Amino acid sequence: MTATSTPLGTDFPRQVVELLLNAIDEGTKQAARMLWSILTSFLLEHWIAVLVGLFAIFIFALVRACATGRWAMLGSVTYNYLYFGVLFLIGTIFGPELFANDYFKIVLVILYVVCFVITGKFLSKIGVRR
Repeated sequence: MTATSTPLGTDFPRQVVELLLNAIDEGTKQAARMLWSILTSFLLEHWIAVLVGLFAIFIFALVRACATGRWAMLGSVTYNYLYFGVLFLIGTIFGPELFANDYFKIVLVILYVVCFVITGKFLSKIGVRR
């Protein structure tokens, strides 16, 4: 009986899986940093145009809601401004690597509910009937 040994060691399959998972995690973080850099550089260069555009969209949604009595667009615009505005603040404070964390999805669900409730309260305050 001869004992066979692998030249790469008995832990080789486990090490390959660990290296692969670490590479995926690091690649996701690198992609988040790259996309965040692109977004922030665009916003820094065109911040006035972005703010004017966002304000114009909000005013258009508000005028349309008042004129037609349909409040869905205003609710959608308000919700998206809240949701993505908070995400931008979180990314600015904690860094874009946070978005690559799997546990951050829990925060996204909580943020979804909170923004939805706040949008509902806002629409109720300005007189929208359900």
